[in-house]
This record gives sequence, structure tokens and C-alpha cells, in this order.
Amino acid sequence: MKGEFQTDAVASAQREFEGQIKLVNAVVNAFGIASKNKRAMKGLERMNIMDQTTSVDLMLGDPEVDKVKCPIKDGLITRSDCLDYSGDHFEDCKNCDIGSETKRVLLKPVE
Repeated sequence: MKGEFQTDAVASAQREFEGQIKLVNAVVNAFGIASKNKRAMKGLERMNIMDQTTSVDLMLGDPEVDKVKCPIKDGLITRSDCLDYSGDHFEDCKNCDIGSETKRVLLKPVE
């Protein structure tokens, strides 16, 4: 920082950093649990949190390009592709938790 010491800016940056550290610690703990317990790993896969080929999304980028595991296509697709696919294949996707979360994240409520 140049000039005067800005206490509020430093405090805000410190809170942000502490939040990111807590998130990284949670990811490390989840991986540690998963590596010791196959049942926990299956649960993390079902919740679309982590599997052998996918890492946890830290919500730092554009949510449209976040990767999700599509049970229909049996692989990873972007959230925008998920939204497009579910629009054309409503019957296949109507009970999908990942699709409903994608809609919640990408589509803003009409006011």
C-alpha cells in the first residue's frame, strides 16, 4: 500500500484470506477422509463434490464454465452445457439434483 495505512482495507483482505484458508482446509480434510474410507468417497461422488477425476470447485471463476458430473452423459460437462442439455431433454433431467443446482446458480430469479 502506498500512502496512509488503511485499516479497513487490511481487515477486509484478511477476512477474505481467512475464508479461503478455511475452504482449502475443508478440501484437504475431505480428501484425507476419502483416501481412508471408500464409503466416504462414494458419498462425495454422489454429492458431486469430489471424485478421482474432479476437484472441488472453489467458486473463484465464472460459474458457467464450472465442470459438473452429468449422470446422463456419464462424464464432466460445463454448467452452461448442462443448462442447454436440460432445456432440450427435460424428461431425462427433471429429477437431477445437479441440473436444479445449475439452474439456481446460473439463472437469476425474475423480479
